[in-house]
Amino acid sequence: MKLSKGEVEEYNARGYLTKEGLFTAEEIAVLKHGLDEILDKHLDRPEVAMEKNGKAPRLIYGADKFSDEFYKLSRHPRWIEVARQLVGDEVYIHQLRLNPKRGFDGEGFWWHQDYATWHYEDGMPTPNALMIAVFLDDILETAGPMLVIPGSHRLGEIENTEADPDKTGYTVMEVQGDTVKRLADENGIEALTGKAGTAVFINCNLLHASAGNVTPWPRTLLFINANSVKNAPTKQKRAEYHNNRDRSPLVPLEDDCLLMANAPA
Repeated sequence: MKLSKGEVEEYNARGYLTKEGLFTAEEIAVLKHGLDEILDKHLDRPEVAMEKNGKAPRLIYGADKFSDEFYKLSRHPRWIEVARQLVGDEVYIHQLRLNPKRGFDGEGFWWHQDYATWHYEDGMPTPNALMIAVFLDDILETAGPMLVIPGSHRLGEIENTEADPDKTGYTVMEVQGDTVKRLADENGIEALTGKAGTAVFINCNLLHASAGNVTPWPRTLLFINANSVKNAPTKQKRAEYHNNRDRSPLVPLEDDCLLMANAPA
């Protein structure tokens, strides 16, 4: 799948591009089954970080390493071809994480840029990388969706930040409120909502945040953080599921790989 010239221009101008229906309902059902398996059998793994209230998983890293369904998605040609086009190079997965923001218990994230974390923690040299957010649920405006400030990626890495690490190795480089207000006043704030199966390709310098989920409905996002193979991080202090050591170019599977019972894993 190739983006049109207009779609690339929209991504460059706004810092993100939404592709509705990138994955079918049948494919999402396969991924939801994989998530249910993780929630049922794998919550004791070190890759799973719980919410601060201890009631629900906050982030699940590296599911492509222990889940057949998410392995297949990690090699899916629909997102890989677009990622190659946007970074102008072959790509690998720097980090894959699930954010199953459960009903009532899912907590929020303060305003930040993901590249700031990758630069600070992993020594990623440049922001020639992107996040792909895949909606595993219908994402509602009321259920703590991602909020973004369009065009904020054009500032590059924002220096007015404060590192907020947690014990799992995840550090949010929080942007100060006065900077957020100035950029929001200039550019507005938009919520990334849509049907399950939507994918949003996001510049890793786009300023974003999310509120907690106080509704009874889940709001599950999968983040595939894709990096150019020529932009390898220089630090190795974090676990491999935070900072993948395998920088080999991804070789896509077949387009119907999620529906194939015996796809390689």
